[in-house]
Amino acid sequence: MRIGKRLVTFAASSLLLAAAIGFGTASPAQAETCDLPPVGSMCVHIHNTSNDTWYWYGPWYACEVHNFGSSEMPTWINNNQTGGVWTTFYYKRDGVDPIRSVSQDYSGRPPGYRDANFSAAYSVRVC
Repeated sequence: MRIGKRLVTFAASSLLLAAAIGFGTASPAQAETCDLPPVGSMCVHIHNTSNDTWYWYGPWYACEVHNFGSSEMPTWINNNQTGGVWTTFYYKRDGVDPIRSVSQDYSGRPPGYRDANFSAAYSVRVC
């Protein structure tokens, strides 16, 4: 009985620790292929403000426009593009009205990002 009680105590304390470091809250999703995207690709992390979920889009490769939903806020880029590739974020859907482009070695906040609840980008093109 003592071992069972210890296991229950250990499991409960592990859950508390996980919650304390962010696993039990709405934190960025960890998609295996987007932690380190395959060579030649990139991923965009999204906060969906309508249902308060977090997830990755990708991996994406060159010369495609990807539109975000009206409640999807891009919060992070993991980029593993090859030389000469640029990722451009746009104020409008379908790749219209560019905000700014980032080079293949950029990983971080996307152009137009203000906070997890507001990002000006409505589409992205990897090319």
